[in-house]
Amino acid sequence: MVPKYKLYCLFVLAACCLPVAAQGSLRRSTNRSVFPPDCWGVYSWCSWNTKRITNESCPLIKGAPIVMHWNKIEPESGEFAFDGQLGDKLILAKDNDFYTFLMIWVAPNAPRWLYENGVPELEMTPTISPRRKPRNWKFQYYLDEDYIRYYHRLIREFGKYVRNLPADLQDRILYIQSAEGSTGDGYCYKGDPLDERYNISRDQWSRFRIEAWEVFKEAFSDSNGRIVKPLLVNYDSNRQAEYEWLLDNFDTIGLKNGMFSHGYHISDTQQRLERWRAFVNDVSWKGKAFFSRGEQDAEWQICGWSRRNTQQALYWSALFATHCGLDMWNLPQDACLGDVYGPAINFFNKYAGHHDVSQAPAAFCALRKGLDAADTTAYPESIYGQAKKSNVERYLRIAAAHADYGAIQGDPEKATGGGMKNRQRDNYNDVGWRILPGNYCRYLEQIDADRTSVGWWHAGPPESIYSRFARGFDTKTGRAEMFFRLDDEFFPDDQVPHPVELTVTYLDRGRGQWSLCYYNGSSKTTARKVRCTDSGKWKTIVLRLDDSHFNRGLERDSDLTIRHLEGEPTLFHMLELSRGQS
Repeated sequence: MVPKYKLYCLFVLAACCLPVAAQGSLRRSTNRSVFPPDCWGVYSWCSWNTKRITNESCPLIKGAPIVMHWNKIEPESGEFAFDGQLGDKLILAKDNDFYTFLMIWVAPNAPRWLYENGVPELEMTPTISPRRKPRNWKFQYYLDEDYIRYYHRLIREFGKYVRNLPADLQDRILYIQSAEGSTGDGYCYKGDPLDERYNISRDQWSRFRIEAWEVFKEAFSDSNGRIVKPLLVNYDSNRQAEYEWLLDNFDTIGLKNGMFSHGYHISDTQQRLERWRAFVNDVSWKGKAFFSRGEQDAEWQICGWSRRNTQQALYWSALFATHCGLDMWNLPQDACLGDVYGPAINFFNKYAGHHDVSQAPAAFCALRKGLDAADTTAYPESIYGQAKKSNVERYLRIAAAHADYGAIQGDPEKATGGGMKNRQRDNYNDVGWRILPGNYCRYLEQIDADRTSVGWWHAGPPESIYSRFARGFDTKTGRAEMFFRLDDEFFPDDQVPHPVELTVTYLDRGRGQWSLCYYNGSSKTTARKVRCTDSGKWKTIVLRLDDSHFNRGLERDSDLTIRHLEGEPTLFHMLELSRGQS
């Protein structure tokens, strides 16, 4: 008999070899009936400032998290203050028609009485915060027996309080996030203990987390053993033991993945996304529900890649988070106010939570090219240098090879690290390590993208949100038509016409002409011809198609094409398809 963990690994490998569209078709319809309709989308971050973040001041967001601190929840041992820290905010959530999720940060700043009752207080090596400020935090020793007893007591009291809330306040709560480590992150410490006796191994931490989840399960179950609120855990530290425990114990499983929500061009996204999708598929094949979240942090106002054009940075971050399939995206409170960041928020809201392809309201393909320094086929070592993550010169050579199309490597050293380091870049980096090489998309994919179009970077007005990436024709190399295919499950009945609305965003540069074509059930049909007027601006056209068929009736088994007709080649940002009214 093949051990369970080996079967799971085989499943992961098989899923990783499938293209995005095929991975999507593997998923069964995910049952999200445990959540209110239209609850997914953008929420504020971090702890909810109830005076600043309201339905009136933040009309585009869906809600705000309630992040509590243990030292305020239990200021004295055994004395709990849930009403003031939680109950009052739930009333305001109801008044604002906000949804929320709950989390208790246990560290840093744990209650002083823990240490007075024998729990070791640890001094750590210094660290740097996302705001680039030095941190010299102290932490509790998590494996201390007294600490575990106090921590589990906190969880049980937390569950008891939530279970006894009035129904109208419970309805405001979507889920509970387990925050068993530092500031809700996946690991216990920020920095390392100065006293090595208090180092915690990954195996020890895994056992500690699972024991905590067992207590959460007990605490948030009613008298019939039914879990009243789903649990979300941090993805970053999960290993096989954690995954198997989640699959065995919950019907609704939530994961937080910060590397999908802190921008884009994050190292090792290819492997991270493959593993993520494999687990999501496994959850769905077992007939269980899945949900996810991630947050954008302080770097959006600190680091150059974002600060140069924050609207553009959050917009492409929203596209990346949507491509990765996040359901909730937490934005810093400044970004939630008003409608300044409306394009990013509205886009994410539109797609959030829609994982049943046949019910999704829309599909999109945002055109871009990622320059992956780990790809030795596209970038041979004989030309670009050794394919090593730390080889800065290789990144620079790849960027230089695409400089005529706008590529730059403005902060090369930041591209050579992991995600935390990538996020601190002070300029644009167009080359990364195992970043996604293709488009950001959902249910609409471009066929043979590199053979039918060329990637562009920083094209058009620099102040535009669209200018970060694009793809265009290249008539000199015969790349004069782009082909797009809709997911087969979007319109399961492919023998009848489906009315749709198509939007195409393009750079109005030069005076070239292009057309958008579709299949009407019998032949290739031109929906619109567009002549550029050389305004230098990004423009969007909206088309209504009433007789479109989506059964791969065009060349290359495509459903839609964008074709160059004459003149200068045109650059494109996005093709989006929305369901029309029958």
